[in-house]
Amino acid sequence: MKRKSKNTWANRLAVIGITIVVGFLAIAVHIRSTELHTKMRDYQAEEESLDAAIADENQYHKELEEKKVYVKTKEFTIEKAREIYGLKMPDEIIVRPENK
Repeated sequence: MKRKSKNTWANRLAVIGITIVVGFLAIAVHIRSTELHTKMRDYQAEEESLDAAIADENQYHKELEEKKVYVKTKEFTIEKAREIYGLKMPDEIIVRPENK
């Protein structure tokens, strides 16, 4: 009879030990899962902000392409000549207000 009670006690101890180990593993997996979900949300937010930045840069690229085409036109050359050098076309009359 003593052997049977020793084996029963040893079996119970083994089951309790295994249960504790499995419990700790479950807790560790849950903690890691929570950390990964948090990282995933952070990465998604970063991805959205990067997508917005890419869209802004694409819009800026389009504007630069349009400006590149405009800079090559005669209108741009005339406009800059008027602004920088104060030049005028031969048939133009420029009226400036008097300084007081």
